[in-house]
Amino acid sequence: MEENRIEKLINIPNLQSLLVTSNFTNSDNIKIYNFLIGNEYYKSYEYTLIDNLFKYMVKINLWDAYIALRYFDYLYFGGWEYECLIIRSLLLNNKIELAGKFCLENNLTLNGLSYFKDDAIWHGIDYSNEPVPEFPFEWNLGYDSVNKRYYEKKDRMIDLAPIDGGCII
Repeated sequence: MEENRIEKLINIPNLQSLLVTSNFTNSDNIKIYNFLIGNEYYKSYEYTLIDNLFKYMVKINLWDAYIALRYFDYLYFGGWEYECLIIRSLLLNNKIELAGKFCLENNLTLNGLSYFKDDAIWHGIDYSNEPVPEFPFEWNLGYDSVNKRYYEKKDRMIDLAPIDGGCII
């Protein structure tokens, strides 16, 4: 089962059950953070679990610029185009907290399958001011940790390697 594979990758038994109770140790929180910064879950079909891991980062205040960027990459990789439009706009406007709020309020799955929004409207704002590109390199984001700003990277494919920065715990 896919979920067990993810549990083994993170090395936290009963991961889904623990997410319900939020009964993790600080060491577990670091493992989850570093797992999300990495890219091993991109090929996973356990969308609900991965979505819940991102939501958990928001809930425990470990939602930061790097996790938000990885969330954007995950949305794009998974084909959640309208969700991606919203997060991209929020990040380019440096609204990291609102991106976290969007993550909490929206579900990427319904009954274990991918669920896609019908438009890019969120909280009454239409974020569809540009089309979703065909190729990832046309719409890649980066994060400048010195200036603490997101920027468009149009010259490279989505970087699926771990993001520099690591856990801040």
